[in-house]
Amino acid sequence: MEKILITGANGFFASRFMDFYKCRYEVTGLTHSQLDITDLDRTVNIIKAVKPDYIVHAAAISDTTMCQNNPELSQAVNVCGAVNIARAAEACNAKLIFLSSDQVYIGNAGQGPHKETDEVNPYNVYGQHKLNAEAGILDLMPQAVVLRITWLFGLPERDKKINSNLLWNIVKSIMKNQPVSFPVNDLRGVTYVYELIEKMEGMFHLPGGIYNAGSENDLNVYELAQAVFKALGLEDRTEALLLKDLRDSQRDLRISNQKLKANGITFSSSEDAIGKCISDFSFSMKLS
Repeated sequence: MEKILITGANGFFASRFMDFYKCRYEVTGLTHSQLDITDLDRTVNIIKAVKPDYIVHAAAISDTTMCQNNPELSQAVNVCGAVNIARAAEACNAKLIFLSSDQVYIGNAGQGPHKETDEVNPYNVYGQHKLNAEAGILDLMPQAVVLRITWLFGLPERDKKINSNLLWNIVKSIMKNQPVSFPVNDLRGVTYVYELIEKMEGMFHLPGGIYNAGSENDLNVYELAQAVFKALGLEDRTEALLLKDLRDSQRDLRISNQKLKANGITFSSSEDAIGKCISDFSFSMKLS
């Protein structure tokens, strides 16, 4: 049985990934307390002892505000730590899959959907550090696979972390009967976490390089929120609970998946993925 090592084992993505693949691979998940990725020697020694065939590097400080306020910490974890993982992968001849972010496109002047070859100039610390990590990893390991993923969403599960995400944030607002606002000038995809997890096995065998990975989307975030209300059968609550954030600044983080599609890997649209998640969980908020 092939071995997978995944970092950030307590996280939203990794905790679900481990459970999904536990019967197909020998999966070792390492938390921050077990693996300080900023310590190169210890990182290499721990990972060499596992002898993985594949390493999925999911650990990161992904809170963009925290990164903005603590750039040194973000540099240590999101850049140096990621490169340390690449050095460990090189030392044990493992295939590395690195989870980057669509935030690298946040400074793009041109409209999306963005291709991997588009010039990028992220204006926030998190996006810049993900970009720096990509460069450092691929300079060391050209055969590594870098995935620029979109905002992941899902619903709570027992013994698994739940992150702030589009679907869950709306569900919470409905349960509390509190209005929630979403920007009309933000364009981005959102990806069902289990769809990304399911596609990961195919990504293990991609040629090295950068790939956009996640759901494509042509709706703004407010329109995606409308789609959530519709999928929940609560369109009649939209006017009362869904507000428009009319801030002037526009962000276009939409991705093009053409490179992945050329390798036989496809994703649902964000709108279809929202419906799939709700169906998978047999989730309903309709009043009887």
